[in-house]
Amino acid sequence: MALIGPHPQGPILIAWASKTGNTGTLAQRIAELLEKHGLEVELTAVRDVDWDQRGRWSALVFGSPTYGSGDLHPDWDKPERRLRDLDLTGWPSAVFGCGNPRYVTPWWAVDILENRLKNGGAKLLVPSYKADTLTGFRVRDADTWIESLASALLPY
Repeated sequence: MALIGPHPQGPILIAWASKTGNTGTLAQRIAELLEKHGLEVELTAVRDVDWDQRGRWSALVFGSPTYGSGDLHPDWDKPERRLRDLDLTGWPSAVFGCGNPRYVTPWWAVDILENRLKNGGAKLLVPSYKADTLTGFRVRDADTWIESLASALLPY
């Protein structure tokens, strides 16, 4: 598929899926702190993203919980397949998600999304954030990561 690059003044897309609400809460916190840095954000459940409009976003931030032995949230099934065909060369991006370390692959969904972005040529700005839901989910634990992401996004 043809390259449609990021729009320098466009909003940052935060696309997420959540089963218990933890990943959705984390997505909201990311949006809140990025906006405090003066960044424009579009917070959208991944099932509602219009991928044909991707040229209007300045960056991509994806979130998903990991199910059981390493699956993406079902709402990511079609979008993840669609991302395989997109040229994302140079797109600023980041990934976050929730997982439970009692499983062998607690954050595999995060790794899947990260690899999909890398394989499409996207530029991962910060290491992925992997929230531990076994020890008690605290959304503010992500604040340092979000601040790093905001700093990395400001040049774009």
